[in-house]
Amino acid sequence: MGSKDEFDKDLSEYLSGRKKKKIDVMGVIKGLMPKPTPPPVEMPPEIETYGAEEEKKPLEPEKKEEPAENLEEEVEGKKRSIWQAILDRFKKKPYKKEIEQKDKLIEEEEEGRIKEMVAKELMMKDLRDISKITLYVIKQLPPERLKEFKQSTDWTDFKEILKKYKLIK
Repeated sequence: MGSKDEFDKDLSEYLSGRKKKKIDVMGVIKGLMPKPTPPPVEMPPEIETYGAEEEKKPLEPEKKEEPAENLEEEVEGKKRSIWQAILDRFKKKPYKKEIEQKDKLIEEEEEGRIKEMVAKELMMKDLRDISKITLYVIKQLPPERLKEFKQSTDWTDFKEILKKYKLIK
């Protein structure tokens, strides 16, 4: 009989080794959970420690979020923040039409400035031409009429206008 008992024992050991091992779910979950850290050891004041003062001072106070009353509130709060972030992204990017309108306004302003500059240049050219013609006509006057003209207020006004537009010094 002893040999049959030994055979059964060996067979059961062999079969148990051949069976698929079952996964220990609780063991896996416990392995994934963070292990608790032991509380810091309080040292008596007689023992001198180095660097302990720096470690004791917190750099910034941690902000604690108030826990939601239930799970639904917490989930809804996160959903709102995600949607708000998406909406904020769209708000920051201007639409293509807005960009085109801004570009058109800038181009119109630049065109207006250019037109003003061209108009001023043309006006200055016209003033130079008029002043040259006027001086030519004044020189053509007979000496008596030239003397009368130089003594009149028209002559002083004429000189002031030429100085104003820097046509004479």
